[in-house]
Order: sequence, then structure tokens, then C-alpha cells
Amino acid sequence: MNKARRAALVWLVLTISLPATLCAATGPVWEQGRIKPSANKGKTGSYHCETTRDGYHYFVYVPKSYSDSNPAGIHIFYHGQASQKNAHSFDLWAGKLLEPYNLIGINMEYEDGDNAKDTKGKVLSSEEAIAQVMADYKVVKGRGIISSFSGGGLPHGDVYTQYGLKNCPRSAWPFNHAAIYDTNFRVSASGGLPMSWTVALGTEEWNLADLGGTQSHRAQELFGDAAKGACPDIYFKIDKGKGHVIADADVAAAAECFARSDLAYAPFMYAPDYTEKELALIVALANTMAYGRAATMLDKVLADAKAAQPVKDKAAVLKKLLDERIEKIVALAKDLTANDPLLGNFYGSLFVQQLTGHPRQKEVKGMVMAMQKDKNFRNALAAFDLFTKQLGSFFNGNKVATGMVPLLEQVQKLSGEKSLIGRMAADYLQLKD
Repeated sequence: MNKARRAALVWLVLTISLPATLCAATGPVWEQGRIKPSANKGKTGSYHCETTRDGYHYFVYVPKSYSDSNPAGIHIFYHGQASQKNAHSFDLWAGKLLEPYNLIGINMEYEDGDNAKDTKGKVLSSEEAIAQVMADYKVVKGRGIISSFSGGGLPHGDVYTQYGLKNCPRSAWPFNHAAIYDTNFRVSASGGLPMSWTVALGTEEWNLADLGGTQSHRAQELFGDAAKGACPDIYFKIDKGKGHVIADADVAAAAECFARSDLAYAPFMYAPDYTEKELALIVALANTMAYGRAATMLDKVLADAKAAQPVKDKAAVLKKLLDERIEKIVALAKDLTANDPLLGNFYGSLFVQQLTGHPRQKEVKGMVMAMQKDKNFRNALAAFDLFTKQLGSFFNGNKVATGMVPLLEQVQKLSGEKSLIGRMAADYLQLKD
């Protein structure tokens, strides 16, 4: 093994293996390797599955975009109290999330309809569902959405606190986005692994099970972390006139955030397809966003006259995947640095770091530096500071507190009308009537 390859391997081991102790003693079921492929392996369409726990089942939706040559991410949903009869339906998710982003859907089905009863067992059954889907399909672990509605926030919160916090290894967490739709997510959202969030709430459900209070608190926790450097891609969406339902616009908001954090945090190559010694390290580097190292090693394999043709063919596939990924990153950086200085700075700076050693780094770095020199950048940072510090004072019940109107107008103006913070401020101002 040459020195460069040895150095890359040591770096990768340090990157991936140091946090190997899971935060829960045994780790989630999907990490234990005991769930084997079922009779549903590779099955298409939508179908029903049972778990090993009586009355705790799930439905699976395989998007048309999925194939062995196009591995998927996953989307798991915990339904609300007494909503088990709707668990079969993927109408909310298919058009905006599952098909366009190639995510295999998992809708949990708890026949008793009570998330507060045997929540631990419900959590374990959902772990089993995730593990079974991972065994039956090519799933790129780390790329996905975990979501819940109403009482479904109870098992969702338990899964998050067990496996989604910073003391857990990122490599074991299957998700890069969390969506809490009008949810009884009673645990703190603070201190999580890097990912984006959607927090949805309707004005007409504000006093239902204290959703106005708990959802606001979750948003405050997330923005509090963001003010200290965590991911600021948090969409606290309040829908005027909405009752206790998931609106299409809420799902669209989740899709918007997912698309960004997908590029920033999620692996995108299915490692088990590339076990050749020449390729395995390249895939591991690419999936930990070390794009420059991965690209350099790929070029060497493709230029190696001694490399076997099957290896070169696979390397060509990887190069195509990597090039497409980087094109998307550059496009996102261009959009955000032009329209959303806060997210442009956060994601742009992250992308610059990830592109170290890659020719496209200079292009993205130039976008970020040009944005940082613009006065609108300083304005956006000031607006974000106001937003995070005052978020807990914005609302008086389901209305905007009278004294907060001028501040929200200032936040909207300073952030820019196309920015996420600016759009949230504009939405909140609609609640002053």
C-alpha cells in the first residue's frame, strides 16, 4: 500500500470509526445485522408487512425511480392517535417526496392507534421496519426523512433521543431531515446530529394538546443551536387557518429542506456495490464528502493501464455519480448565495470544505466570498440574530404579539424576500390580523 493510500485510509478510519460507540447500548436493530432479506426482497409498488410484535405493522412504498442501479433513501412516518386506518396511504408523500427524491416510504401501522401505550415496543417495531427495508432493497443509509404527526411524535421522539443525538455516530443514523408535523414531540430537539428540520403548526390547533407551545419550543431549541453554529436550515412553518392536519404546503416545505441537506450531509453511493479494493475507499471518501480525495483516486483508477476493465467500468459509473453530485452542489451554492445569504454562507462554507482538493472548489469559494462582501450579507446575519433571540416572544397565542410586528418587518426586510428567514417572517406577519 503506497503512502498516499495509507494516509487516506488512516484519515477515513479516524473520520468514521472514532465515534463507534452507539448512544444506546446495543444500537438500533438496523445496525445489528440480524434482519435478513424477506420474501418481499425487490418487490415493487406498495404492500403491507408485519413485524414480530402483534398489532405493530407497516406499509412500504417503492418509488418508480428505484432500481438496483439507482439505490434509494428512506422516509418513515409515525401516524397520529387513532389514525391507523390511514397508514396504507402514501398520497401525502409520493408526489412531493418519494418519487422525486427516490425515497422508499415506510408508514408505521399501530393497530391500537395509541402511541402512548407501549411506546417502547412501537419504537422497536419501527426499527425492525427500517432494518427490513434496508435488507430487502439497496438503501443508502444516512439519506432519508424521519417524520411524524400528532401522537406519532412520541415514538419519533424516542428514536431521535436514542440514535439521533451528537453522541451517536452519524454513520448509523439513516436520516438527514426530520419533519414534525403538528406533533407531540415532547423531547428536546436540541443537540442533534447535523440535519435540516421542518416544524409545522396550524393556528387553529394552537391550543390542542399545547401544540402551539411545544412546537414553538422545538423551534426555539433548534434555532438556539443554529445560533451557536449548528445547521440553520429550519423551517418553522405556521399555517394561518389550518387545523389538525398535514397540509400539502407542509410537505413541500419538508421537501425543500431535504433537497438542501441531502447534498450537504447524506451519502449518495451504495457501498456494497463497490467492494473492489480499488473502489471501496473511493466510495467511503465520497460518502463522507471528501470529494477532492475521491475524485483524485478515481482519476488514477481510470488512467491505470493495469486496472481490470470491470473495475474501470465501475469507476466510470462512480465518476458520473460524483460529477453529477458536484454539479448539484455548485448549482445550490449559486442559488443560495444569490437569494439566501444565511443558508448561502452556512452551506456554501460547508461545500467549500467538502470540495477541498477538487477543481470546482475555487468556483464555490468565489461565490461565498463575493456574497460575504455584500452589505446584504451583514444585514441577513443581523436579521438572523434578531430572529433567534426574539423567536420565543413572537406570538401571543396564535397571533403575532403586537410589539413584535416592527421587529418581524425588519427581519423580513434585512433577510431578503426569497430567504427562508424572510419568508417565515412574512408568514408570521399574516397572523397579526
